[in-house]
Amino acid sequence: MVDGLSGALCILILVSTVFIVSGTDAVVGVEGGKLTFRDSFVNIGDKTIYYVGGVSLSNNDLYKIREAIKSSRIKGKKIELWGAISEQIENNTGKNTYNLLKLYSDLKLPRNIEVKFNKGDLARCGDYRSCIYWSVE
Repeated sequence: MVDGLSGALCILILVSTVFIVSGTDAVVGVEGGKLTFRDSFVNIGDKTIYYVGGVSLSNNDLYKIREAIKSSRIKGKKIELWGAISEQIENNTGKNTYNLLKLYSDLKLPRNIEVKFNKGDLARCGDYRSCIYWSVE
């Protein structure tokens, strides 16, 4: 009797997993396969990206940021990316690290540019609970 219940449970889990995976593929297919978040926007003048959940920028925004960084960079200096996120957000340190690394990866900066990652000041984010800003040192 125990073997029959275990087998039935195993089959139930297998069938459920198949439906979950097929549903996930449909959602990703509808959205174009790219994970996007809402309400990410850039203020180039303040050198700040404001976001909710995660950084999701258009190619145009990434180009503007890349050009602003490259044009303000003095040879031999470094760029600092500051990530600020509310401590009320669950796993805030991990999410902050993810967003900093995602931005760095998406920017595709030249290899000769040194980048330093720092924990930022949440006051700089204004009404948003998370932001990334940069400075050229």
